[in-house]
Amino acid sequence: MKNQNKTIKILIVEDLPTDVELAVREIKKENIDFTYQVVDTEPEFKKALAGFIPDIIISDYSMPDFDGMKALKITRSEDSILPFIVLTGSMNEETAVACMKAGANDYVLKEKIKRLPFALLEALEKSKIKAEKEKIKKQLSESEEKYRSLIENSADAIYLLYNRKFEIINHSFQKMFEYTLEEVNHPSFDFINLVAPESRPFIEERLKKMQQGKDLDTHYEFTAITKNGEKKEVEASVSYIDFRGDKATQGIIRNISERKATERRLRLLSRAIQQNPIAIEISDANGNIEYINPAFEKITGYTADEIIGKNPRILKSGHHSIEFYHNLWETILSGKDWIGELKNKRKNGELYWEDAIISPIFNSKGIITHFVAVKEDITEKKKMVEDLIRAKEKAEESDRLKSAFLANVSHEIRTPMNGILGFANLLKKPKLSDDKLLNYIDIIEQSGKRMLDLINDLINISRIESGQLDFSYAEINLNAQLAFQYEFFKVEAERKGLDMSLDCPLPDNQAKIITDREKFDTIFSNLIKNAIKFTREGKISISYTPKEESIIFCVADTGIGIPKEKQSAVFERFVQAESHLSREYEGAGLGLSITKAYVEALGGKIWIESEKNKGTTICLTLPKKAQATIPNKHITNEQAQINSSDFKNYSILAAEDDEFNYLLIEELLLERGCTIQRARNGQEAIDLYKKDPAIKLILMDIKMPVIDGYEAAKVIKKDNPGIPIIAQSAYAMEHEIKKFREIFDDYITKPIKEDELMHKIKKWIK
Repeated sequence: MKNQNKTIKILIVEDLPTDVELAVREIKKENIDFTYQVVDTEPEFKKALAGFIPDIIISDYSMPDFDGMKALKITRSEDSILPFIVLTGSMNEETAVACMKAGANDYVLKEKIKRLPFALLEALEKSKIKAEKEKIKKQLSESEEKYRSLIENSADAIYLLYNRKFEIINHSFQKMFEYTLEEVNHPSFDFINLVAPESRPFIEERLKKMQQGKDLDTHYEFTAITKNGEKKEVEASVSYIDFRGDKATQGIIRNISERKATERRLRLLSRAIQQNPIAIEISDANGNIEYINPAFEKITGYTADEIIGKNPRILKSGHHSIEFYHNLWETILSGKDWIGELKNKRKNGELYWEDAIISPIFNSKGIITHFVAVKEDITEKKKMVEDLIRAKEKAEESDRLKSAFLANVSHEIRTPMNGILGFANLLKKPKLSDDKLLNYIDIIEQSGKRMLDLINDLINISRIESGQLDFSYAEINLNAQLAFQYEFFKVEAERKGLDMSLDCPLPDNQAKIITDREKFDTIFSNLIKNAIKFTREGKISISYTPKEESIIFCVADTGIGIPKEKQSAVFERFVQAESHLSREYEGAGLGLSITKAYVEALGGKIWIESEKNKGTTICLTLPKKAQATIPNKHITNEQAQINSSDFKNYSILAAEDDEFNYLLIEELLLERGCTIQRARNGQEAIDLYKKDPAIKLILMDIKMPVIDGYEAAKVIKKDNPGIPIIAQSAYAMEHEIKKFREIFDDYITKPIKEDELMHKIKKWIK
């Protein structure tokens, strides 16, 4: 579409010049050749429709004097095909659905304006396909009328040829060749004058063979030429008779120029349908399928042999109601087009969505003989829209939580600052008693400590976010470290009237693990501080239970507890900042987020057991020999050095169905001396891996035909859990990556970066 021969005319319905400029700039970025006109009122819009005659309309949804829905209805009343895109600052799902049902081709949020040129190109392409479909229907109808007229009014040229002269010609012959009988029988006239130059050698050869008595085909075609030089493709049916003691030719010549031209057009239309990426299905009046194109086979998984003669109900998924299909059949049987979306089921059981247009075909008597269905697989598009909606909701939720977090941080900074500055000022007063002096200093000290805790939490969160955690491993004694924490917080607990206990079941000489001492202390400091903070009365207990390879630690309290519906969120950042607890208890609510990050970085996991008003127990596991799981995101120069010798003769299987993506991977690996094999789907990946034991690493695309990469990896891992498999996919949402890491050893998102790919492969080679 970018190199279109025609300049695209865009009618922009928008009241804000800045938004018009933004839209125009984004379209220009894609090198689209276009001109545009801007309107913002209904009269201007109607005038532009008639005068400007746009190829596509981009309309704001909400304007002071006009709105996008009204513009859409006016457009559809005039033209059912003209592409229409709604461009809006905000749109809920209900409004979006209403626009699409009203006939909009697409909608684009202004905050996602970069998608506008692609939506524009897609809408134009679909409009073109729809127009071509209408053109095809029209041409088929015209062809049918032409054939009927040809049959009803056909007149064949009849002749008798002897000694290269015409003895007999009929009126249709004269009309076809524009010669009279006297003219064709003139001594200077040779029958070869009726044959176009390109066909004369063929006709002369036939005549020669006939004189030699050889058998010839009685039906043949050649190009004729009329008196006025007009060439005609004709079909001849001849027989050879004895005439005046010699051989003569009698025959019928039929003008097949129209038929030949029609055949060429039909072949062109046939190729257009065969090569069309949109699925096309033709069924008889009862709905039984008579024809499908290759795109239909690719989308559904059924071959022509499997589907021809079957009813489309074979594709039913069970998603739609009986009333839905009743409405569909009622519409097409009434002679109207049905336009809508269908959720169907492929041969392999996979569900998919189609955008479909089903149209009836009538015979000369106005009776429906067939139905044509043109269907596009929109599964990925719908998923993309759903992902965009979820991403938008997630972003809005994140903004709301961050705002609450910032408000709470502001409160947590101002409160101790008020204590520090206020009581520092009071220290200036003369003749303060010793008790007041010590009390003021204690308040300033506590406020400073509170401020320092907040700053430490913010620094730790920043390090976790940037992947810059440092680890220093050493052997520590659990009993000694926990005893220190116990003694440190015991005074604070007793000040609140709480009982505090410590249970260390291992003797000192066995209570040893290798971990990061600082992270260990921070974990238990946060857990114990939380327990004291949210417990008004009762007790707090600290304990651990040794296992074979790990230690289970628990910090339990009899405090306010956490409702079950909020337990999954207590470790998330910013969540506590919006709860009612943040107004009752001091703190920025980052302690448990930091604790969870540290536990997981040290190779453990953390969970919570709690009931509202009945206390909370937080448990975690730590390995006896910890290894960090959060890598440093900053690659040093030393790490960046990759030598070709690292990969030489290393056998890699690349499962990738897209040609360009595979060529990129092949180019990157071959220049480093790798041996590479290619699988185009998940089943091929499984088969190739089983055949070749030399394969040492697999690059696996996620979305592939036959079997997807996720399922293929599960099969391979079941056979050999030790084979490294690196997932490569355009799926980049957090929940998707989390799912993939359940089975894959590593993950890389598309577009693939050379350094990132090489480092990941090098890591697993080692």
